[in-house]
Amino acid sequence: MSMLSLDISDRHETTNRPFMIFAVAALALVTAAAAFPSASNLIDSGRLAGIISGCVLLGIIGYAICYFAVPLVKRSQSDLNNALLILGAIWFAKLAIIPLFPGFGPDIGSYQAWAGRIASAGPALTYAHGYFIDYPPVYLYALWAAGAIVRLTGAAGTTARVIVESPALIADLLLAATTFIYLRRLGYLAGAYAGMIMVALNPAMLFDSVVWGQSDSVMTLVLLLSVIATLEDQYELAWGLAAIAVLVKPQALALLPVLGLWTLLRCQWRRWLTAAMAFIAVGIIAIAPFQRHHPWNWIWLLYAATAAYYHETSVNAFNLMALIAGLRHPDSIKIVGIPVFDLGMGLLVPLYAFIAWVIWRAADRRTLFFASFLVIFGFFMLAPRMHERYLYPTLAFLVPLAIEEPVMLAIFAILTLTCLFNLAYVKYTLETVVFLNGRDWLAMTVSAINLLMFAIVVSEHAGPGQSGERSGMGGVVSMFARLRAATASTSEAESTQIEQSPAPLPWLQIDTIVLGLLVGGAAVVRFWHLGRPPEIVFDEVHFVAQARHYLRSEPFLDPHPPLAKLVIAAGIWLFGDHPWSWRVGNAAIGTALVGITYLLGLRMFRSRLAGAMAALFIACDGMFIVDSRTAVIDIVYVTLAAVSYLLLFRFRDQRAAPVKRRRTLVAMGAALGLCVGAKLYIPAITFLLVLGFVLYVIWSEARRARLSAPSIMLKRLLGAGLLVSAVSAIFYVATFTPHFALGWWGGIADLFHYYKDVMWYERSVTSATHPYSAPWWSWPLMLRPIAYWQNFPATGDVATIWGGGNPVLWWGALAAMMVYFARTLERPKLVLSFLVIGYIAYLVIWIPIGRTMFLYHYMPSVYLAYLALAGLLADCWSGRAQVLEEASLIMTLFPCCMLALGYVVGGLVFVAIVVAYVAVLERPLIHGRIVCAVFVGAAMAAFVYFYPLWVAMPIARAGYYARMWFQGPGLRNWI
Repeated sequence: MSMLSLDISDRHETTNRPFMIFAVAALALVTAAAAFPSASNLIDSGRLAGIISGCVLLGIIGYAICYFAVPLVKRSQSDLNNALLILGAIWFAKLAIIPLFPGFGPDIGSYQAWAGRIASAGPALTYAHGYFIDYPPVYLYALWAAGAIVRLTGAAGTTARVIVESPALIADLLLAATTFIYLRRLGYLAGAYAGMIMVALNPAMLFDSVVWGQSDSVMTLVLLLSVIATLEDQYELAWGLAAIAVLVKPQALALLPVLGLWTLLRCQWRRWLTAAMAFIAVGIIAIAPFQRHHPWNWIWLLYAATAAYYHETSVNAFNLMALIAGLRHPDSIKIVGIPVFDLGMGLLVPLYAFIAWVIWRAADRRTLFFASFLVIFGFFMLAPRMHERYLYPTLAFLVPLAIEEPVMLAIFAILTLTCLFNLAYVKYTLETVVFLNGRDWLAMTVSAINLLMFAIVVSEHAGPGQSGERSGMGGVVSMFARLRAATASTSEAESTQIEQSPAPLPWLQIDTIVLGLLVGGAAVVRFWHLGRPPEIVFDEVHFVAQARHYLRSEPFLDPHPPLAKLVIAAGIWLFGDHPWSWRVGNAAIGTALVGITYLLGLRMFRSRLAGAMAALFIACDGMFIVDSRTAVIDIVYVTLAAVSYLLLFRFRDQRAAPVKRRRTLVAMGAALGLCVGAKLYIPAITFLLVLGFVLYVIWSEARRARLSAPSIMLKRLLGAGLLVSAVSAIFYVATFTPHFALGWWGGIADLFHYYKDVMWYERSVTSATHPYSAPWWSWPLMLRPIAYWQNFPATGDVATIWGGGNPVLWWGALAAMMVYFARTLERPKLVLSFLVIGYIAYLVIWIPIGRTMFLYHYMPSVYLAYLALAGLLADCWSGRAQVLEEASLIMTLFPCCMLALGYVVGGLVFVAIVVAYVAVLERPLIHGRIVCAVFVGAAMAAFVYFYPLWVAMPIARAGYYARMWFQGPGLRNWI
């Protein structure tokens, strides 16, 4: 019985035909090659056999993809063509950005060396005695082709590296295409496109192939094809593919028991034999060209040597073995008297027993995919000697489940993040300090999260009643169904993607009081001892000097536009040239940001509580305090961005007042122009984000109003876009007024010459380094803050300006952003979409930028995350948040408790919080308010605790080190 609804009538008559064709073709190639005089050389080096075997292996993979695609071509060729066009564009984009990422040196170097060796010596001499190759033979065929191209073209450097990495990129493309084909044949359209994108643009999978330069996509592709072939009852093809997968990477062995049990349960004994013969035959074909000069069992010896080479508890995999025994310890150490290796391998027995029970209960489509996913995930979590990359295949096998099941969609999102962090953190560490600490706190936390996900998967998806095909639509399919329903009924405001917003809250006396208290408190924090320290701090060395250049009419080159430096110059001009006057402008702007945030939160969330908490978080976060108390430039553009956000939501609320709307657009353009004129790069995201949502609001309103004339909508969109853009351009150019007034520039052509100089400058600093630099992916975790200034005498108290955030707020904001991301997938709304898209966009812009980056570049993202945190806590207070959302906020307090109070006291405090929360779970309003109160209380305690570090207040040396929760080595360092 076929597993696919679209291919019942399309099944081929025989399953052995492809193997017969490949055998005849192989014999023909052997006969033809033997006629050439150089045939003996080809045979001695293994090249002849290798060419034949490589063609056979490639033919099997190609045949499998074509076999699965044929029914789709017959019925929905346009869908497949569209998908391939999208994937082609994504693939070329990946190929284009690969030169920006040199990959992980040891792995890339090995691939290039192996490609060159097999291309020059041939397969038979590749595994020579004393030459290190720990990969099985199949991926070497791909490297052989890459090496041959490199030799043929004479490529070198980056070009040669890209060629060697290309096989993994091609597998990326085919993996996403196979996912689309599989889901589309199940009858899903939107779900098929979503699944394809979930593979093609998955951050963790992108990092593995593009940034790291690894080849896990190849094995994953072949494994996926093998499972689909099994569901198609093409057992000979499935086991042939399984043999290829095992000979790509050894971890594919984990899936063989699942395929074996399925085959035993579903087939007669004759099919058992033919499937086994296919597995053996394909294995021999793959191995044979490398066999010459080796003993008959050399492949087993290679696998054994590879396994023994990494005799460690966990080879940087954040899993159970890492959690209980630490990273990279010998796996001979004992836990409760049992060696870790024996313990890990022993845990695989109940894993496989459980999977066998699941398959026995319901041998259907969902079960095989679930079992395949679980065995790979379980192997990663339980077995010793696992590498960080071994979580990769689980994501691909999760996609079909996530398309149908909401719980699996959540698991997919979380595992994507943990896998990405595992890869990025390990790569960064290996490139800086060689090895992670065996008990690295972040590694242990992520290991615990992975273990929790594993437990949820086992407990929630053990039985047959969980599958999407039994319980109805779920996951991404349900999401797209809701979106279709939303767009199909524009007459109902609540059914559109952007809801009809309630009326803005009226301004009351309480608003004036709250706003006054917040702004007054922020002013005290920011202006208190503003002149301390009485010397240059961090980047003030650049920006104060440039402000003086303006006042002295001295030309200079700086890549950043002038506005923020003119603010510093204005302070010097008004109050004299001393530290307080350098910083007074930023202190005023940073204070104003608190008030603006209250107004923004009030308008965004229609909640005074959300607005007050958002403003309080900005007032009490160290990053915003430090940048408001130093003469740097970031607080200026972030504040102007906040003004533009406020005007955006004011525009949304002025639908019935077109004249006011136009005035709002003008003000918005002014704010955006000044924002872009304050800093290089990132304000461009602000401009695109705000203008994009303005246009979306206009488009959404036109749809709700049933405008039948597209020209009217187009005029409104063009009018708003041109008005905002024109005003922005005017105010942006106006920020350069001093350049014209001082005679440095004579016309608009000088502006373009400035851009040319900026490009030159940016290229000149691409190789610069700094001890406080931090990669973009580490910013949400606040791993490497900046010491703006330090005074450490030989004895006595110390003082510092520490450019880190409030850890309670920082980590809580990350959790809130993840909750909002999930809510946006469930039902997009203007506020949710704006915060999520803006947060991601402000991070993504830094990925291709090769220059040195610092934690303060995260400010615009964390600002939006603090708004999300305030909105989520307000939902907790009002009883609108779900238990899982509240629990996510509580979990962010765990590291704070442990790091601040120690493992014993901190653990007891955290347990007390959890117990108090669980005790009132039956009272919805109460438990939400407990979460809100506890979280805000913890954030205020952290503010008081870290405040001396943000304002250069003298503090005991021991107190300083007690607050440095991370002290290295490597990236995870607060000192």
